[in-house]
Amino acid sequence: MTLDAGEFIRRFLLHILPDGFVRIRYFGILSNRSRKACLARCRILLGVKEVPESAPEPWQALLLRLTGIDVLHCPRCNGVMRVRLLSSRGSP
Repeated sequence: MTLDAGEFIRRFLLHILPDGFVRIRYFGILSNRSRKACLARCRILLGVKEVPESAPEPWQALLLRLTGIDVLHCPRCNGVMRVRLLSSRGSP
């Protein structure tokens, strides 16, 4: 899709609020207070199946699934790597 310069600027400026207006981020269906209930109601009205809440996928499994790179195996000997010590930033 290509746009001429005037149409691109017009569409871009639709996203900028006029002077004196303030964007309200704490109101509506995504407000923190009622987000879960409002999204559930929206799913019912749209006929969308409920999305099951599951634990997030570990980054190692995500990397393996997306790229095929397994960070838990040594690239030289193909042995299994294990984390032996985790240290925080402040520790020497």
